[in-house]
Amino acid sequence: MIGIIRKFALVAALALGACYPPTTTHPVGSTSAQKPDPALIGLWKGPNSDGKPGYFHFLRQSDGTIVAVIVEGGPKAEDWNVATLTTARVGNNRILNARLLWTNGKPEGAPAGTVPVLYRIDAKGTLTLSLPDEDAFKAAIAAGRIKGTVEKGQLGDAVVAADPKALDAFFAAPGVADLYSKPFFTLRRVE
Repeated sequence: MIGIIRKFALVAALALGACYPPTTTHPVGSTSAQKPDPALIGLWKGPNSDGKPGYFHFLRQSDGTIVAVIVEGGPKAEDWNVATLTTARVGNNRILNARLLWTNGKPEGAPAGTVPVLYRIDAKGTLTLSLPDEDAFKAAIAAGRIKGTVEKGQLGDAVVAADPKALDAFFAAPGVADLYSKPFFTLRRVE
């Protein structure tokens, strides 16, 4: 599970801790038409939040999912991951429902849910990826803003367990972007 944190996060707080990013028991966008976002398909390159280069190749699959092949470069040997994704547009928010499949050639045992990664593509074509902030999601669950559970302890994982309709309404809300960390990757399309 640490593989998805390193490749989908590369956020210092998550990389240093053993906790998994917040997950959802249902993919975001279940009540709307989930279909691959054509704006993502292709090869993207850019630095992570630590300045290390990364490549994301988003490949459309015949079953309506997207497979992402992620390669991280740098002074050490390159690491690579494969994840399966669905995309959803809820309100003004774009979400990648991510499940890690492989890390450096080894299969991953993923949690029961998906990691809802917030993504944005700006007018210049820059793609940014942000992970849910663990503390912000725990606070939203504790405040009753969304149904979920938080495991015990400081590193307890947060799971958003709302039914699909409530889940989509929550992620469609304008303030949901405030529950996400700063982008951990800023990417440009490779032509």
